Amino acid sequence: MSEDIDAYLSDLPDEAVNRLQQMRDMVRAQCPDAIEGINYGLIGYKLHGHPLIYFGGFKNHVGLYATPNGHEAFADEFARYKQGKGSVQFPLTEPLPIHLIERVIAYRVQTVGEELPKIGGPATRALAGIGVTAMSQLTGHTERELLELHGFGPKAIRLLHEAGAQFRAE
Repeated sequence: MSEDIDAYLSDLPDEAVNRLQQMRDMVRAQCPDAIEGINYGLIGYKLHGHPLIYFGGFKNHVGLYATPNGHEAFADEFARYKQGKGSVQFPLTEPLPIHLIERVIAYRVQTVGEELPKIGGPATRALAGIGVTAMSQLTGHTERELLELHGFGPKAIRLLHEAGAQFRAE
């Protein structure tokens, strides 16, 4: 994957590369489990199979794409910057707002961390049927209780464990 990132960065101005590297370091520091890759022509990160955040480098700015709720949550602070649908542009001629970007990443890690991993439609519907729509809600249920649900099997338990789920003790 790093070859793809290196190729992406090789076409950008040095200042854009420096800023994108800072942003990449922020993601790694706050979410070492995030998977990096090129998505939608941008440097992107996924957590448990869900989009976390994207960055893009351009001639005059770097773009941050915090996917829908990240952009909405920081709309007031993003207001001073040029924006597009779901994106904000940080000009290369101004200091990079490091603390703002760190807060956006932290917000997205928390938000995405609550999303259930992709465990399959039947298992997801089974959880929704008992009111479980977020990772933190799994702590109220034992693995045995979940395995008794129609459409929920050992593979779903394994995928939830891999995503860091915590269950109530038997």
